Amino acid sequence: MEKQKLFICAAVIIFVLSSFIACSDKGQKEGPTAQEYFNRAYQFVDAGNLQEAVFLYTLSIQKDPQFTDAYYNRGVILYFMKEYKKAVEDFDTTIKMNPKYAMAYASRGQVYEEMKQYDKSIEDYKTAARLGDKDTAAYLKSKKISW
Repeated sequence: MEKQKLFICAAVIIFVLSSFIACSDKGQKEGPTAQEYFNRAYQFVDAGNLQEAVFLYTLSIQKDPQFTDAYYNRGVILYFMKEYKKAVEDFDTTIKMNPKYAMAYASRGQVYEEMKQYDKSIEDYKTAARLGDKDTAAYLKSKKISW
């Protein structure tokens, strides 16, 4: 009896996941929009389910490859998951798409700092401060670093 319940639960989970993935493959006009995937990801972040959030941000990017905030948010989550190289890639993409995205520079600076690439970190922090990120400017000021 217990094995049967387990089998049914597994079958339901597989069905739901396959349906979810199938929706993402049907094209731009069918299934949830990039914004809807993006919004759903917040619920998983709030619940502490970071892997699911990354999955939804990825679906959002697949729906709209120009969705800058989806790259940025996925990069932040990857940072918290200690997947630093992937986080840098997402911040690189964010910055390429929007060179004035101050928080992307600040966040990439944090990742570089974790990776002990201090020169790159400081350069990104300086850029973020020049672009108006007040928190980063205060951080640099506390370290007596001008930008």
